Amino acid sequence: MFNRIAESFYFEISRSFDSNITYIDCGDRQILVDTGTGLFADSLNGSLGKLGTSLDRITDVILTHSHIDHLGGIFRLLKNDGLQIYLHQLEGERINSGDMELTLARDFGSDIPSFKVGQLLRDGQILKFGDVELLVLHTPGHSEGSICLHERNMGIMITGDTMFTGGSFGRVDLPSGDPEALVRSLKRLSELDFSVALPGHMSPVTSGAKRSAQLSYEFAREMFMT
Repeated sequence: MFNRIAESFYFEISRSFDSNITYIDCGDRQILVDTGTGLFADSLNGSLGKLGTSLDRITDVILTHSHIDHLGGIFRLLKNDGLQIYLHQLEGERINSGDMELTLARDFGSDIPSFKVGQLLRDGQILKFGDVELLVLHTPGHSEGSICLHERNMGIMITGDTMFTGGSFGRVDLPSGDPEALVRSLKRLSELDFSVALPGHMSPVTSGAKRSAQLSYEFAREMFMT
């Protein structure tokens, strides 16, 4: 079930191995940030139905990174006319070349079909959907192409698997993970202003998110840099 976070922003906490999913309602543009594994697509469609929309109406999918627990649900959406898929160029270019290693699909016993990422993201890019503006922040560490999305006017940060609640953060022992890069990414987040954090797993941080980011940075620095 989606919970309303702010105007246009809705957040669903994951089931099982799925990622959390953010839905952004911009009228003609219907956006999902991450899609889960796809195993619970029917349930996701039902949750969207309660908000007056459906998977068939999704126009844009932004992936915080390409691990299968965030990406797998995209295959239910590929038939949508004009669907735009966004992913940082470091991971999107690999997928577009047919390299699916970073999806970790084989680790989950899955052989996912190839597809194309049409929108290769870069740090500092701004994605505009009506009144919603998402600043792309390249935050490597969990994976080389991990991103966060900052809606500065609303004080919302979508953190993917870079930062979680309670001072926690994403693992760095998967392909292209880099503990020192993660520390730098968390330091960057800790210096920005936002009050709400929507992570890739666990509960959202609905107040004091900047302090939560500072804790994640401090814990990661102590773990990886000392």
